[in-house]
Amino acid sequence: MMQVMTSGILLLNKPAGMTSFQAVSRIRRLLHAAKAGHTGTLDPEATGLMILLLGANTKLAPFIMADHKRYHAEFQFGIRTDTQDIFGTVLEKHEPRRISKEELDAATTLLQRKSKQIPPMYSAVHMHGKKLYELAREGKEVERKPRDIKIYALSVYPLHEGRYGMDAEVSSGTYIRTLIYDLGIALHEDAVMTSLCRTGIGAVSLQEAQTFAEIEKEPHFCPLKHVLDPLWHMEEAPLSQLGMIANGMTVDLDGFSDHVLLMHEKQCLAAYEKRADNHYHCVRGLRT
Repeated sequence: MMQVMTSGILLLNKPAGMTSFQAVSRIRRLLHAAKAGHTGTLDPEATGLMILLLGANTKLAPFIMADHKRYHAEFQFGIRTDTQDIFGTVLEKHEPRRISKEELDAATTLLQRKSKQIPPMYSAVHMHGKKLYELAREGKEVERKPRDIKIYALSVYPLHEGRYGMDAEVSSGTYIRTLIYDLGIALHEDAVMTSLCRTGIGAVSLQEAQTFAEIEKEPHFCPLKHVLDPLWHMEEAPLSQLGMIANGMTVDLDGFSDHVLLMHEKQCLAAYEKRADNHYHCVRGLRT
């Protein structure tokens, strides 16, 4: 019989053909969880790693690792669409020119130096009270401000039959299809992403994730420590200050990290940070 757990952390290998919201809803129904959430959206046709939070763990979302996201994408030249991926409306299609290895390497090096990115119109970025993709579906295109990004590692290489691969490790909020679009611009060619898989987030790898079928058979719950943002550290709350911590009061803690999740009996009580006055202040209560 399937294990039922209303609170926990799951690593899901999302299949193509469903939104992140649909994936979360399916897990919530499978495990009879009252609440469920995720820590980073994947496009409907994208596959790969999602960190899911169930029950009381949904409060932990701000403290879960979100940086150093790794992706494998495939793309081709000679096509331009309104979504920057193959699933959008084709705006231009032609026989691409031959691109040499030297050109590809030079453009990749140039792309890796980028520190700003303009989000695509078909994205979940909010502007003017709506998501950009909602405006795009209304036939509107609005000016978007460049956003800060980091590209930690980038590799581009030919595959077969005119297709190319891209392996990227980037900061949260970086759009891989836009990187591919910008690579095309650098090479004076149209380029479109044909597939995308998120292969890792921080220390977590896709190989650790489960499919829906595996979760339905026997879900494997992930310890918080494994997915915790490196900025934050788990510490046992001093017994003498449990009441103050439970009520979100400012406390003094000796020998603790500057950013701590205070625990008691394996339960997160609250997130605290050390400030300029050398006192620890409550950032968020996590007790259920």
